[in-house]
Amino acid sequence: MSRKLPLTTHPPEAIIAWHQGEAISTQKFLAQAQALAQSLPEASHAVNLCEDRYAFLLAFAALLIRGQVCLLPPNRATGVVHAVAADYPGSYCLVDQPGTELALSQFAVTPQSEVSGINRTPLIDANQQALVIFTSGSTDTPRSYGKYWGDLVRGAELAADRFALDQFAGGTLVATVPPQHMYGLESTILFALHSPLAMQGERPFYPEDVRQALLQVPAPRLLITTPVHLRACVGAGLAWPPMEMIISATAPLSTALAAEAERHFGCPVQEIYGSTETGAIASRHTLTEPLWRPYESVRLHCKEGRCHVEADFLPRAMPLNDIIDSRAAGFTLLGRDSDMINIAGKRASLTDLTRRLQEIPGVEDGAMVLQDEERERGGRIGALVVAPALSERAILAAMGSVMDPVFIPRTLYRVERLPRNETGKLPRAELLAMLERLRQRDT
Repeated sequence: MSRKLPLTTHPPEAIIAWHQGEAISTQKFLAQAQALAQSLPEASHAVNLCEDRYAFLLAFAALLIRGQVCLLPPNRATGVVHAVAADYPGSYCLVDQPGTELALSQFAVTPQSEVSGINRTPLIDANQQALVIFTSGSTDTPRSYGKYWGDLVRGAELAADRFALDQFAGGTLVATVPPQHMYGLESTILFALHSPLAMQGERPFYPEDVRQALLQVPAPRLLITTPVHLRACVGAGLAWPPMEMIISATAPLSTALAAEAERHFGCPVQEIYGSTETGAIASRHTLTEPLWRPYESVRLHCKEGRCHVEADFLPRAMPLNDIIDSRAAGFTLLGRDSDMINIAGKRASLTDLTRRLQEIPGVEDGAMVLQDEERERGGRIGALVVAPALSERAILAAMGSVMDPVFIPRTLYRVERLPRNETGKLPRAELLAMLERLRQRDT
């Protein structure tokens, strides 16, 4: 007999979201979600493209209630959305506002202001497929993974326990990351449904927008972000309201940036480790914990750095793309398998080399990329660097003091910004395309 789990654990009178300055009670949210569910088209799958976080939450909840599967493509590019929808015939798109660029049926998600309350929280079968989510494609072709309601809820419960979210009951989550990706989905949508925290319904991006979003919601406040956004907020020179915790993911966070952020914001900075395939499986306090600590029930099985992970929220043992040094108290990340390079008999991780580049004083952002991967990862390294006050010669000289000379890039360009996606990741194809454009410009 299958279990049924509540859509949310918030009591009816509790605030579940703040949206456009309005406090949304759980009772009102559930009524809006139920009304939306009843009005959805007949279909088995729907692409959730809502950018407004509260609209996304409503759409996600309505699909669960209706028994339709939520499709989350790796990005919003029209061709990508069309390709995803083509694999699920009859699917349609849920959007904030219909647009002409999509040749698909579109359904606008508009929260109803006048809805009658409901008496009970909907129960969702734990074995119901809630969504299909796609990897970002930052290192290879995007792949799809189905997620089930019971597994999503269990993962959220373990994360809430790890960060002791109960102590922040009545507080608010503010996030710079989109809900369409696994990190944003777990740490904003699922936390809002299955922790005592409410969420801020918009998605602030620039530092001043983030500051205003924090000012407009009640304490205690938690910021869900990425290293890229965190670096921008630290360097913005703004006065910030008190926060209880900052959580970062999607890329390694340097101890230098974590220390600067803790001094600046006066609260601990925590990191989450996970993937689209697994969801969040471990965390660490960057300044005091060199090892990642797996969540309860998470078990790593490693041989020569290659690992599979098992957990009670995963349907089976899942391979990890990262090379891991597993120890009794936790593990360290040595880099992705696809990230390791071998030049002149010396091995290094592009992630580690990029981190060293980014920690050079005066470097605001940067990336190292292998330009000819077919040469058994022993090819030429290129670098793209955002460093307005530094010359290329100064950057190369500084790199020579923090990494082996064989890994100094043969090609280095100073640029205004890097082609980061919504979660702050750098798709390899985009980096190579930028390098090629710059090379052609200079020839």
